[in-house]
Amino acid sequence: MIRPVKIILLTAGLGLFLLGTAQAKPLFKTRVRVIQAATGPAHVDPGLGDLIRELESVFKYTSYRLIKTQDMDLKKNQDGRVRLPGDRNLILTPSGMEGSRITYRIRINKKNKSVFQTRVALKNNKSITIGGPKNKNGVLLLNISGSMR
Repeated sequence: MIRPVKIILLTAGLGLFLLGTAQAKPLFKTRVRVIQAATGPAHVDPGLGDLIRELESVFKYTSYRLIKTQDMDLKKNQDGRVRLPGDRNLILTPSGMEGSRITYRIRINKKNKSVFQTRVALKNNKSITIGGPKNKNGVLLLNISGSMR
């Protein structure tokens, strides 16, 4: 008599696990690196070694300093927030996949007011660097990488 009860409980537990797994939303693993770029004495932050060739080929600055790195696991249409210098916030929202590309809505707010917004289609497991607002004696660059898992 105990045996059938164990089988029923095991089967029910397995069914609930599979139902939860089937309904789980995909996660978009997102990394944001906030970089201070400026002209002046040449300097490259060691944390940017994997990006420096791209940065120097696209941007005409001589100094690149990593300010912050933030990793987020976001669900579709979930906002991820990164605090930026100058009382600003970067808000990233993955809106899904278009073929092999992750689509992100990107906004920068200052004092709860939108000052920048765009959309990007980022190739899965790749990154993009976009120029951001002025900051101190240079500008902020935002390197955004994403992978869908």
